[in-house]
Amino acid sequence: MPAFLSLLFIVISFTFLCSIPALTATLRCVPDSQRSFGLGIQWIVVRTLGGIPGPIAFGSVIDISCLLWQDKCGEQGSCYLYHNSAMSQYTLVAGIIYKMVGTIFFLLASILYQPPPESPQSSCESTDHGGVDISDLPIKDLPEDGVIVNLHARL
Repeated sequence: MPAFLSLLFIVISFTFLCSIPALTATLRCVPDSQRSFGLGIQWIVVRTLGGIPGPIAFGSVIDISCLLWQDKCGEQGSCYLYHNSAMSQYTLVAGIIYKMVGTIFFLLASILYQPPPESPQSSCESTDHGGVDISDLPIKDLPEDGVIVNLHARL
């Protein structure tokens, strides 16, 4: 039991350790102006790929380990009896295969990644440090006297 719990802790730790690199990779690969859109698309894909085929795949693994099926009017019903050791082995193998496929995709993404071209000036690298140039503002946002006052400045 201690070996199982140790292995389970390691597997769960590695499962959650990959979420931050995936987030960082998305933020680095997507232009600044489209980061929220990129994160939204990423989570839609993650939830779709994890929520739809996952239960189907593990359900088929569980069905393979069934020893005795219910018979309803000549049709296959629910499983009455499972071969527990076979189900645990099949589930372990399926989990390892899915982890390996995910690792291969992360490695391929790491190898094939090409950084996007640098933008002339991103919003976080601005050089004016809070100063506002009047020529940058639309006409409707200009103050009437032409003076811009920072109301949040400390005295």
